[in-house]
Amino acid sequence: MRYFVLACFAVGSVLLTAAPTRAQTQPTATTPAPSLKDGVVRRGGVTLRLQAGQSSRLSAPITMANGLTVRPDGIMVGKDGSRQMLPEGKAVNMQGTVVNFTDDMMSAPAIEQHARQVTGQPTETTLPGGSLPLVPQRLATELRRTEQRLLLLQQLSDRLAERTTAAVGPNPGAATIDTKLQGIDSQLRR
Repeated sequence: MRYFVLACFAVGSVLLTAAPTRAQTQPTATTPAPSLKDGVVRRGGVTLRLQAGQSSRLSAPITMANGLTVRPDGIMVGKDGSRQMLPEGKAVNMQGTVVNFTDDMMSAPAIEQHARQVTGQPTETTLPGGSLPLVPQRLATELRRTEQRLLLLQQLSDRLAERTTAAVGPNPGAATIDTKLQGIDSQLRR
């Protein structure tokens, strides 16, 4: 009997000392990325400060990068002194731009998670028809022909400019330019 009690005591002490060790070796959860971007939002008539993914009541005025100041009562004061109430459900990012809270103040992982909750699917979208040619062959041929004609018209314009600078009338340099102009003209008539 004495050995039985002693054995139970030994097993109990081993289990008690092993339990905390086992608890310490379990993997710890990773800290999630902040679900909200930094800024200020007005919700339920309360002005909230968003910082590091957490929201808290705005207790003092905050000045954004563009000089806009948001007061705890929700009034935005511009650099020029203009005043405006931050609309309900709107937010001001740290650059000082008024944005939609749900569209612009959520971080990319939070938007992804929200989309998966709503649709049950990933947010990636695939469009059908990726293997079809962008332009029909007939149109592509016509576009190449138009490009060639455009180049010829540019050459014609350059030669006409040379002709006008060369002098009007019998001029030995004008005869070669006239020949070039006639050649380009005949190519354009095809």
